[in-house]
Amino acid sequence: MSRRFEDKVAVVTGAGGGIGRALALGIAAEGAAVACLDISADDAATTAAAARDFGVGAVAQTCDVAVESELVAAVERVDRELGPIDVLLANAGGSRSESVPFLELTMDRWQTMVDRNLTSAFVSCLVVGRHMAEHGGGAIVVVSSQLGEVVRKHMAHYCAAKGGVKQLIRAAAVDLIGHGIRVNGIAPGPTMTPGTRELFERPEVAEANRRFIPLGRIAESHELVGGALYLASEAAAFAVGTTLVIDGGYTIV
Repeated sequence: MSRRFEDKVAVVTGAGGGIGRALALGIAAEGAAVACLDISADDAATTAAAARDFGVGAVAQTCDVAVESELVAAVERVDRELGPIDVLLANAGGSRSESVPFLELTMDRWQTMVDRNLTSAFVSCLVVGRHMAEHGGGAIVVVSSQLGEVVRKHMAHYCAAKGGVKQLIRAAAVDLIGHGIRVNGIAPGPTMTPGTRELFERPEVAEANRRFIPLGRIAESHELVGGALYLASEAAAFAVGTTLVIDGGYTIV
């Protein structure tokens, strides 16, 4: 039985752990050669090694995807070693569970959050989009957040950045579809990752999640893979500028 992404090349940003690692391994299991980009060299290498277990090519690249020159170099390497890029899963970002009252925000905190989430998504779409346009098109899936749909107290910087990501997905989709590039996104709800585990395992946080998420629990990283790969696949050929909310019902109540 053929795999959906056989003979395709995928780039996954923030691939060193959590959602990014799940996405990288998910698309590798579906046959894609995968480039695992992460700010941590060791974490990227661990993900790439696991991806090779699916019988596909995989490379690890240390990269701050908010820095255009670093991502350009990474894309050039991927093209040399794996071939032209067909799929971008732009996952780099996150809140680091940073809760700050609005009046206590500093410009440094604000800029760091915007760069980590919105700038990284923009640079990823820009650099990989240029590459895809030169090679006949592709599919981009950007990881946003349910907090790009609704807000939470003491998270203004993160909510604003992820709200920007949602609009970036739509704006990039309008411009890039003319180059044969589909841009869509997923908006995960609270998700268990190595970076969030300590927070989400606190009794009061676990209880709040049970009350506020209709499904009664938070997501595991692997539960986001199906939605992302659907949007990256030919099954979603008519999906352009869509953000698929995968949040256990968080945003509907």
